[in-house]
Amino acid sequence: MIGEEIEVLYEIDSTNEFLKKNYKSFHDGAIVVAIKQTAGKGRMGRSWYSPEGGLWYSVLFKPKIHLNLHVYTKIFSIAIIEVLRKLKIKVYIKWPNDIYYSGKKICGILPEAISVNNRVVAIVVGIGLNVNNDIPPELKDIAISLKDILKKKVKITYLLDSINKHAWNLLISYRNETENITKIWKKYLVPREGDKIKVNVNNEIVEGTVLKISEDTLYVDVGGKAIGVQSIHQIID
Repeated sequence: MIGEEIEVLYEIDSTNEFLKKNYKSFHDGAIVVAIKQTAGKGRMGRSWYSPEGGLWYSVLFKPKIHLNLHVYTKIFSIAIIEVLRKLKIKVYIKWPNDIYYSGKKICGILPEAISVNNRVVAIVVGIGLNVNNDIPPELKDIAISLKDILKKKVKITYLLDSINKHAWNLLISYRNETENITKIWKKYLVPREGDKIKVNVNNEIVEGTVLKISEDTLYVDVGGKAIGVQSIHQIID
């Protein structure tokens, strides 16, 4: 189960970094929650603003059967989407793994592998969800919190429990059928296959049609030529 073992820390640099350093001390499914992070991080080493009021936590997995990191990303993306949609919040996954509401980021997911002698011994999945925290003025155009959407505070323990239970059920149901996880993940994705999008290729903005979506690449048809897009920051909103 996820969350049978839980450690809550008031302030820490990063829950992912904490678990990566201390994974031997925790069981499979353990979670570490921070009231606030001083060095929260997102994909590609980017910083993640993590003040008090948000849900900042990491989950540790010590799987007997190795699953690709992308599977964990998809499972938690789906779990978060479906829990928030029960609250009537129409969120979506902005490829590959950010959760957005009305063009603004509300949640990020960061999976990381721990390897010893080139063998993966554990997986850490970090979740950063804006819940009751205030969004600073300089980020209001690109980020939003649940409190701002619902005009009221949300119980963080409810979200933590609901997301983890749903993620665990998805993992148990689909760990031997990861192609089905991908199908569900694609259902909530923006953009989708067949959508027309604008992308930045070698500092030139071009328009094309999404041909195929994988975990780390969007294949876009631009004038009959397939171009691989590998960063969310290449997509022009």
